Amino acid sequence: METFNIELFEGHPIIESGNDRILVDTGSPSTIHITESIEFCGRTYSVSTSLMGFTPQSVSGLLGTEITTLMGADILIDFGILFNYQARRIAFYTNDIRLDGNEIGIRNFMGIPIVEASIDGQMVNCFLDTGARLSYLPGEITSGYPRLGVEEDFFPVLGKFETDCFGIETRIDGRPFMVRYGNLPAILQMTLMLGGAQGVIGYDFFNSFEIALDLAKNRL
Repeated sequence: METFNIELFEGHPIIESGNDRILVDTGSPSTIHITESIEFCGRTYSVSTSLMGFTPQSVSGLLGTEITTLMGADILIDFGILFNYQARRIAFYTNDIRLDGNEIGIRNFMGIPIVEASIDGQMVNCFLDTGARLSYLPGEITSGYPRLGVEEDFFPVLGKFETDCFGIETRIDGRPFMVRYGNLPAILQMTLMLGGAQGVIGYDFFNSFEIALDLAKNRL
């Protein structure tokens, strides 16, 4: 097990390992790094320096803080990961994580975890994305809720965009928590559907509970 302090930069979990400043992003299938090799938790990985034309440098510009690495599912799948946002800690295990609590089966698309959530009385498949400061639902679900305001967000391929936001109670495995949802641009919402999901749940879920994620065994 190796444990790191988390910096939650505007809701984005960032850790430091050696000289690397890493955004831990369960919503990305692939890792990008400033060079084609990265050492992490005693292992060496061959990785790409860009993804669909985006680099760690360009992602840094969108984030508003410098990173060397966006770490995705291709590396995260090698570990059991314990997220504790309240304590600002994250632990990476190479063996099983044994914790009290409810175990939930999940599935994945290209390594990105998908969980079933109860939202507005209906079951919705959502990507679990630690890289998402805001969560997202289609407009037909959020339209019945009061608008909380407008926020700016970004997606690496699309760049920055603005969205209306809505506060909606959400349940995963019967556990309630409040989520601030936006609406994705149409092209990104279509991409979600191709992956078998309708929504994205990010920061608010991870900030509400201590969460263990095992991508290799599809366990939450």
